[in-house]
Amino acid sequence: MADAAAIANAFVDAYNAGDDDALLALCAENIEVVHHNRGVEITGRDNFGALLGAFKGAFPDKHFENRRAEHSDGDTAIIAHTWTGTAAAPVPGFADAAGDVARLDLCTIYTVKDGLIVAYHDYG
Repeated sequence: MADAAAIANAFVDAYNAGDDDALLALCAENIEVVHHNRGVEITGRDNFGALLGAFKGAFPDKHFENRRAEHSDGDTAIIAHTWTGTAAAPVPGFADAAGDVARLDLCTIYTVKDGLIVAYHDYG
């Protein structure tokens, strides 16, 4: 069994480096991505890649910071951290104007099977 915590940490590292290819390489073809408080629910690595690209354009410096907790058990890893980014333009629900800094305190749950993330759930 792959170490879920190591894979989740590699995901966060790739995200923070802006390396979408490395991040997507950690995801199963049919990954389920849900942001429970933002109405986002998508399936598939390609769709996730498109979402990442959109957010990279909207928040070029987006990253996770302020890790407060990490837990893993079997195929599940949970990280409590803060997502932050400076808006390139107004983004409804995130930033009223270009230059606004958006921050979301999140609890992210990663489910790993056969060394790949099959489910990514954000709460916050």
